[in-house]
Amino acid sequence: MEEIIENWLNDSDAELISDSDEEEVDDSDKDPDWNDGENYEDIGEEIEVEHFENERAEVENNIQNETRTLTWGPVIGNLNNIQYNPHNLEVGINSDIMETMTDCLPIDFYGLFLDEEILDFLIIETNRYASQSLRNRKLKAYSRLKKWTPIDRTEMRNFLGLVMWMGLVNMPSLVDYWRKDILYANKVTEVMSRNRFELILSMFHCSNNEKPEHGRLDKIQKLVDLLVFNFQKWYIPEEVLCIDESVVPFIGRLIFRQYLKNKTHRYGIKIFKLCAKDFYTLQYNIYAGKEAVRETNVSHKIVLKLLKPYLNFGRCLFIDNWYSSVELAEKLNCENTHVVGTLRANRRGNSRDVISKKLKKGELFAQQSNSNIVVMKWRDKRDIYLITTKHTDETIEIRRRTGDVIKKPLAVEDYNVGKSFIDRSDQMSSYSSPLKRSIKWYRKVAFDILLSTSVVNALSLYKSVTMNNITITRFKEEIIKPLLFKPTVPALPVTPTSHKLISCGNLKNCVKNAIQGCHLNLEGKWHKIKQGKY
Repeated sequence: MEEIIENWLNDSDAELISDSDEEEVDDSDKDPDWNDGENYEDIGEEIEVEHFENERAEVENNIQNETRTLTWGPVIGNLNNIQYNPHNLEVGINSDIMETMTDCLPIDFYGLFLDEEILDFLIIETNRYASQSLRNRKLKAYSRLKKWTPIDRTEMRNFLGLVMWMGLVNMPSLVDYWRKDILYANKVTEVMSRNRFELILSMFHCSNNEKPEHGRLDKIQKLVDLLVFNFQKWYIPEEVLCIDESVVPFIGRLIFRQYLKNKTHRYGIKIFKLCAKDFYTLQYNIYAGKEAVRETNVSHKIVLKLLKPYLNFGRCLFIDNWYSSVELAEKLNCENTHVVGTLRANRRGNSRDVISKKLKKGELFAQQSNSNIVVMKWRDKRDIYLITTKHTDETIEIRRRTGDVIKKPLAVEDYNVGKSFIDRSDQMSSYSSPLKRSIKWYRKVAFDILLSTSVVNALSLYKSVTMNNITITRFKEEIIKPLLFKPTVPALPVTPTSHKLISCGNLKNCVKNAIQGCHLNLEGKWHKIKQGKY
């Protein structure tokens, strides 16, 4: 009997787990999009990894916040032991230039930046844009664009030379450069006709409109990348660097046009530059407006982006109070880079004792944090706040023009020297600027980096390599002349007209025959003119 009951129980268990019963179950809550098997395991793994990464990020942020707690005290020195160029790598101007270009001309140094690759790039994109315009636009019967012919290297050089020359010679309007009036007449514009110049100017382009790649900056970013690569190729910066913003003037409609009240041109396109010694520009970053999602502070992001190729080398960066903060100083400390700059009083993390301290003229008060950052306040004509990871509260004596001797913080003196790099670069670019009024913003930026920033960089290399002291105006003149040369059109030989007197023995007969010959010659020409043969 027991065996019968045991067999019956075994059979009932088998029925409960049978596949046929499982298939007959009707689950009304079953999801038709349910993924089972391997897909389910993959999704589970992704969810677990994502959840683990989020928890890890939160933990790291909490640890950073705990370790970031700043304490301030008196300046005791023992700042960050950051060594400049620890591996003794080559810095400064490229050694190939120093060895081979000591006797070269200004156009040769300018050719280091406006090389054949960039020239061909401009030619390709300009010709492509012209062909696209011919194909897509509805042109009138007598449209000038129908006379377009592809541009070549010589013509592109002539065009850029004319644009640079127009910065040296200012006239009321573009048309006046080709006027024949005695007040405007010149031989430079004989290089290219006015119609051809205006046609190339309207078709000048730096990108392929059919394949956008860089968002708002698609019109210009490719050219900027090519030139910045050349800037960094021929010069490796030394210890001191400087970051500041410049403005390309533009008053047209543009979503990222900026207003900067402290600049000469208050409306325009903001350019962030990284400059080194002798007003040499290394980075050229165009500000294209606010991002949809801000991952970090904009000023911090700009500094880290511009400095990326030059971190972990022991360099020292000089910045103004728009960029500087205690948080940025800590980040750069981790990258073995010093920072010195002015500071805003309301920045997060500042020493409250330094900010609230009341000082008389000439007095100095400073404190040092547990992360070896020094914040100081110096009273001159007004309160000046500084942040540094390189200096203590050391002061030096400075003799003014009046003969008075004052004490000034060493950090202030070094800041004035380092910050002058970009000021001199902007000053050089402002002389004889080739920028003209235009509704195309990208064309103004292209001319600024091609014909201003590149020329200033070429001048910096020229003066350092050849040891020739030359002004920016003279340097531009020596560049424009070769650019306007047309090798395909040989110069016409000048043959002086020579007159010879032939003696015939009788002076009266000679004069009479000469007069009669001229008279007959003129009559013959007049007869041919009437017949339409002359």
